Amino acid sequence: MKDNYKFWMLLLVILGTSFILNTATSSQNNKSVALVSKVIDGDTVELQNNIEVRLLGINAPERGQPYYQEATTRLRELVEGKKVIFENDIQDKDRYGRLLRYLFINDSFVNLQLVEEGYATVYIISPNKKYETDLRNTENETKTLKVNIWKQPMGENVCDSKCMGISYFKWDAEGNDCDNLNGEYVTFTNACSYSCDLTNWTVKDESSRKPYLFPSFVLESGKAITLYTGCGSNTQTQLYWCSSGGSCNAIWNNGGDTLYLRNSNGELVLAYPYTGLL
Repeated sequence: MKDNYKFWMLLLVILGTSFILNTATSSQNNKSVALVSKVIDGDTVELQNNIEVRLLGINAPERGQPYYQEATTRLRELVEGKKVIFENDIQDKDRYGRLLRYLFINDSFVNLQLVEEGYATVYIISPNKKYETDLRNTENETKTLKVNIWKQPMGENVCDSKCMGISYFKWDAEGNDCDNLNGEYVTFTNACSYSCDLTNWTVKDESSRKPYLFPSFVLESGKAITLYTGCGSNTQTQLYWCSSGGSCNAIWNNGGDTLYLRNSNGELVLAYPYTGLL
């Protein structure tokens, strides 16, 4: 794979000119070169011709989320003001009109590097799966090392994955998920001998959807709390996300997703993947 990267970088040096980004989708192996004029965030860049490009296969933290600034800064260091090789997969654009591409520069696969350094998680949307195996293998290694976004709480009597668990996860609501938001829910339990203050903890899925922010809430030892996707009145055993603002406000993908639970310091408490329905 590295030989291919070197070939394209050598071609760029020889030509020494700017290329217009080719947006054709007929070839999975299509590559092109363009100048990155600005980094928008940890997984989105803008080209010299004002076209936005969303990095394929990854998802970096959004504004206001832990490691948003670090991920944005790192991508800026890697590509801003530089000519970068772009590679297509199956889909050309996302629903926002942004080009979908893999980025390469100086023998480095930028999408993969952000995952390796703990600035992004893997986010595969079918049919764009060209580098899924490499991305997931790298993510598993980074998880093990607990780098950046995978950093976990440390110390005595902390509420970590030994305390917080999931006793039940209903990601596929009865009927139409979009119409039955409270048919989606997840139940968290506290297995430790001490209480866990969940105030300002967050729950999110793999996508960029706004996370759920826990209100002032303490989960006592041996107790459980169920978080519903829809709206309702919060109690000591039930909380409501009240997801809104989209054409479909269901959170959990039936085909597979990952739940991320972070404490108020942004440290990862749980990363719970599931494969869903085949």
